[in-house]
Amino acid sequence: MTRQRMTIAEVAIRVRDLDVSRAFYERELGFTFHHAMQDLVFLEIGGLDTPLGEIGHPQLLALFNRDPDVETARSTFDHIAFEVPPEVYDAERARFAERDLILRERHWPDSLPWRGRSFFFHDPDGNVVEIITALTDDQQA
Repeated sequence: MTRQRMTIAEVAIRVRDLDVSRAFYERELGFTFHHAMQDLVFLEIGGLDTPLGEIGHPQLLALFNRDPDVETARSTFDHIAFEVPPEVYDAERARFAERDLILRERHWPDSLPWRGRSFFFHDPDGNVVEIITALTDDQQA
């Protein structure tokens, strides 16, 4: 079976000062503001030419305030997310589940303009990796 290529969906890093880091990434790298929530800022770093992008989730750099406690239900921190096409998500999920590597799963309907689902696992060095896909209209019903 030939696996389809994954694309970057999101890179999330902790920073000491959200305002300073946001200004740096906007000024020096040309990233544009996407949205913000308490203790985090999302900058657009790539286009909308993927299934997730088409429903409102462009490629993002997420900057998280380093200091507050992390509310695990809200998100994961210091992670990298890869997007897979909706038609291969179940096979990828099954492949990782078969190896008992999945840490947790999440559906993304909560107050966001886009819908998706994802699962998380550790790489060999303990970094959190997310596999995410867009939910199609028939999957949302």
